[in-house]
Amino acid sequence: MNKILDYDRFMQEVSREPVIVRVHGREYTIPASIPALVPLMMARAERLQDDRERNAEYAKLVFAAADAMFGEKQMDDICAHGLTAEDLPGLIQKCFEVIQGQNAEEDDEEEYDDENSRITPVKEKRRGKK
Repeated sequence: MNKILDYDRFMQEVSREPVIVRVHGREYTIPASIPALVPLMMARAERLQDDRERNAEYAKLVFAAADAMFGEKQMDDICAHGLTAEDLPGLIQKCFEVIQGQNAEEDDEEEYDDENSRITPVKEKRRGKK
């Protein structure tokens, strides 16, 4: 008897909340995981020997990642409201960080507190704890 992996069923059981991204005062929803296309394109770009070709592939990667994460309609809206070409790689990088759990929540941030020379989670500072 053949073994069958029902990956579709597995994916339905995995709970992933979408991520809300605010850009220029507007909110957009992206998936809670990085589209598989992105690491595939990164690996392909890494294999290129010529720096110019590799840089061109990385530029394509940023555009493809933006469309894969936000969708063309949302990306068009973001761009129409002021996102620049210089801002796009930073936006995508920050989205990756949030998806991967890095700097995802402001509550997890730490801040140096001069008053008592210790690192204090920002959440505690907001509540007035020291």
